[in-house]
Amino acid sequence: MTQVPRVQSIMRRASVTMLLMLAAGAGPGAFASTQEAVNPQAAAMYEFQQRLDEYLKLREEFSRKLKPMSTTPSAAELTARQEALAAAIQTARKNAKRGDLVPPATAAQIARACVDDFHFRNPQVKRAALQEVPNAPSPAINRAYPENEALATVPPLLLSKLPQLPDNLQYRFFGRHIVILDGDTQIIIDYVANVLPPH
Repeated sequence: MTQVPRVQSIMRRASVTMLLMLAAGAGPGAFASTQEAVNPQAAAMYEFQQRLDEYLKLREEFSRKLKPMSTTPSAAELTARQEALAAAIQTARKNAKRGDLVPPATAAQIARACVDDFHFRNPQVKRAALQEVPNAPSPAINRAYPENEALATVPPLLLSKLPQLPDNLQYRFFGRHIVILDGDTQIIIDYVANVLPPH
């Protein structure tokens, strides 16, 4: 019941702000620009989610074109389907590069969360979190996650501070980087570089 007065109060303040700007000779466009400038993090997050949605639409489009699986698919059939879907996506995104899915502002937010998290961990906990992380060079976007490397998980506390990922997209540590892995195809679809301490 307390939400209605609060919403009304917010609406009144927004209306007063707009009236003052109009009285000062600023057009409605200036009001919109001011609102956008107030919350750049939300704007970056919206752009990030839009890019991820576009990727998922592409994956769904190719998935629908694949031959339907049997009622009880074998491991070989599941692997073949995964490989076919991965190949189709890799062809469609053959020119993919770092930053295509993660905008700079979102990359900065992810990097800051990782740096802050490890800064406050004690050395023993830090070593444990990095124990299974592959000591590898920069990941290759639009390529499969290396089969011989461990899928290092992101600690739950840090994961809760990162932007949420939809539909089996996963954060994984790789070298000093954090990658976004498509769990359906095992393809690295983007990454944020140099967010982890040396290990």
